[in-house]
Amino acid sequence: MISLTDIMKQKTPPFFTPKWLTAITHLTPTTGISWLIEQRINLIFKTQINDGELDFLIDKQLCIDVENLPLSLLISLNATSKRLTIFCIKPWLLPKEHLKYDGKLTGSSDTFLSLMSGKYDPDTLFFSRKLAIQGDTELCLTVKNWLDTQDPQRSMPDWLFNQLTQYVESLQ
Repeated sequence: MISLTDIMKQKTPPFFTPKWLTAITHLTPTTGISWLIEQRINLIFKTQINDGELDFLIDKQLCIDVENLPLSLLISLNATSKRLTIFCIKPWLLPKEHLKYDGKLTGSSDTFLSLMSGKYDPDTLFFSRKLAIQGDTELCLTVKNWLDTQDPQRSMPDWLFNQLTQYVESLQ
């Protein structure tokens, strides 16, 4: 007999489903998405930025293109302020083919969530063709290698990391 606990374990966490992410992406203004991501990412990686680990992004534009969401992010490091700048682009505001970037990482929301959870490393996602690179290969490989060195659990609250991990495990 299946218990209620077993049923609850099978329930997909609501925060990460493509349907929920699509709705949130459509409803939230690009300035809000950019501001939220920029604030959080600068807080999370403050030490790495100050230590020069992200200097490879100075005067570079890295595009993160989420295929199944109306969302692309342009990321660069401001050499003067030592802060990452994030620009959120939605395709109806600027078509993806008009984006100017040095390097581009493309994948589905599930691919990037798997990467964020630490469940899969960038090499596994790349060689399984779930993560694609375009443009400046050296920049993209540097980003990929840097991501490999990061601790995903440290970058988000425990409850959110647990939800993310649960969702990624439900994908298998």
